[in-house]
Amino acid sequence: MKIKYLKLKSWLLVTLGGLLGTTLAGCSEKFYGVDEYGCPTGSYHVMGTVTNEEGQPIAGIGIGKEYNGECHNYFDTTDADGKYKLSTFGAPGYQAALRFADIDSTENGLYQDTTVVVSAPASAFHGGDGNWNDGTADITQDVVMRRADK
Repeated sequence: MKIKYLKLKSWLLVTLGGLLGTTLAGCSEKFYGVDEYGCPTGSYHVMGTVTNEEGQPIAGIGIGKEYNGECHNYFDTTDADGKYKLSTFGAPGYQAALRFADIDSTENGLYQDTTVVVSAPASAFHGGDGNWNDGTADITQDVVMRRADK
């Protein structure tokens, strides 16, 4: 009898949580992606410069979001000055893993892939409506890449 009660209680809690948009993933800081109903979100504008270890800018570096250790597509590449700019979205505290990869072959040398995690606290957002849209957080993230042949 007790097992039937516990199964019914678990089923009710899961069903109620699903209807209210609550899951175990929730809106925690460690959650890599916000697809949950009921989570406030905002835009993350990430920009910076990619350089080598000598401080020289590197052109042609691809920047993409990493999911489970893999980068499925690149959103931007660095320009001739090593500058990049991309936008993503997530809840405050959301951590985006960005993959920087030398996708232009050996044109500028050969560099090791580099992963950087960026995030912004709730206080970094501006221009939101105070409800579900937290606004925008501007993040500057410079990256130093190491040569692969060293």
